[in-house]
Amino acid sequence: MAKKIFPGNWVTNLSSYQGQPVVAIPGRVYYHKVGYALITSTAAKEWDVVIPSPDMRGDDKVRADIEGLSIPEGATIYSLGLRVSDTRKDVGVGSAASGLTGGTNGETLRLASVATATAAGAISATAAGTKSADLTVASETIAPGSSKFSSAGATLTSGITLKVFLATSAGNVASSNTISSSAAGGTPIICEVSYYLDDEVATKEDTRIPYQVES
Repeated sequence: MAKKIFPGNWVTNLSSYQGQPVVAIPGRVYYHKVGYALITSTAAKEWDVVIPSPDMRGDDKVRADIEGLSIPEGATIYSLGLRVSDTRKDVGVGSAASGLTGGTNGETLRLASVATATAAGAISATAAGTKSADLTVASETIAPGSSKFSSAGATLTSGITLKVFLATSAGNVASSNTISSSAAGGTPIICEVSYYLDDEVATKEDTRIPYQVES
């Protein structure tokens, strides 16, 4: 994956933890938030997304992880992404494997604000979700892969929080089954959302106002 280049003379990734935006087009500030949902040996059917702290040492984590992938009211979402990671220690040996087990063949894994979001993918004023057909259970596992859903964008009328859901084969109904991971440390499901907000109105510091001459 190519490294992203942003305006200015620097190359980096936007900080999801700090909520760092970029002004790529005048009048808008763009956000790209990335986190993960960890599927562990404890079986479940939905998972919260974590935006990890920059403090990676477990014994010295001054700043706590952010729990929840939240998008504020007024944001215009235009892209969602979900990736089931390959958990092999050596990706050059053997076949790709996620370590996920459980569920029923045909069930789906998706990133969404509600499990009932449209199965074909949803970006609307009230809900968002990836396409359910992209990541499905087969032979009681979900293979490593990704799901991307984009649109022209929709502006949220209220804030939403994205989670990872296991849905039935219909794609827009929450499953009653569960999934767990046999991988050491669990299987991270990478989640991303891209959106923009209107930028603040310019201030007098953004233009040149003539000095007033006192009489």
